[in-house]
Amino acid sequence: DFMLVAQLRNIALAAEDRSEMHAIIGVQRDNWNKLCHMTVNMTTIAAAMLAAMNTGVGITSWSITSLSMSVAAFLLNGGAAGFMFLASKYQPSQLAEEQRTASRFHKLLARDIETTLLIDPGLRKDAHLYMEEVMGRLQALDVGFPLPLKPNGLEKFPKVVAPSVLGPVADLTETEIPANNTNGWTDAITNDLQRTADKLHTSDIAKYVRAAGNKETPNKRLAVSAPVFAVVAALLSLLGCWPGIHLAGVAAACSIVAVLVSSFSNGGQIGMIFELYRNCAGYYAEMEQDIQSTMRIPVCQREDGELYHQKIALQLGRRDQTPLFSSEEKTAGKLF
Repeated sequence: DFMLVAQLRNIALAAEDRSEMHAIIGVQRDNWNKLCHMTVNMTTIAAAMLAAMNTGVGITSWSITSLSMSVAAFLLNGGAAGFMFLASKYQPSQLAEEQRTASRFHKLLARDIETTLLIDPGLRKDAHLYMEEVMGRLQALDVGFPLPLKPNGLEKFPKVVAPSVLGPVADLTETEIPANNTNGWTDAITNDLQRTADKLHTSDIAKYVRAAGNKETPNKRLAVSAPVFAVVAALLSLLGCWPGIHLAGVAAACSIVAVLVSSFSNGGQIGMIFELYRNCAGYYAEMEQDIQSTMRIPVCQREDGELYHQKIALQLGRRDQTPLFSSEEKTAGKLF
């Protein structure tokens, strides 16, 4: 079917184009993260130095020098607080990781289509079903990894942590179709794949969702603390210029605390680690959904069972053997 092949190649071209776009934006947002981090550090340290030098000026009487230092420290701390607020709100390290992941999976989709077109038709999935699948994967990636920051950007501090969306959700209302020892689908392969899907759902996905949730709470606290310390330092710097008020040293200390908290949050890229764990959960969730949807397709329309079993084994980082893992193992995947 030449028309079907042309449609598949159109989807592959679209996926390649999106991969390039996400890669370019990922580099830009990674640069944004580095520049923002450097600007915040330099600005806050300069404000701390001015506040520290101001501790010996204007203690007994008001002076132009004390006022100048206080205003300069106030402006520097205020500007740093603004940068910290933007970095805390948008999490540039997390934005960069989102785009890197999107670029990777769009590129994987394009290569999957090109490889499938080279496989003998008797070994691959029914062509019409495959086209619906790849179109669904492309649309799911568009929703799961939006290009703009607003209005459809991903929530950086979600109330409920969920795996990233890498593919369409399987319709589990349909009943599974048992193997009939044709098209490479034996009872052993079917049972092993179903066992793998169950293990992914109960163990691997839950493990990485829990790990992402453990990183979200401290990241949220650090994201709030850094701008607050910078604002307090700015106010104390302004008050420190008045005679009889000795707050310049406290302002310098608050500036140092603000830069340390910001460095740990953004320099440590905790947002990126949160996104990394979420994407690991999404990787295994997409694999589970793929197995579940495949089990509900007529056996004659599926990909060859042995090839499909090998593909799942490679994606899990395991050898192609039956069973894929022993009952004593806690997780199905070994890749991460």
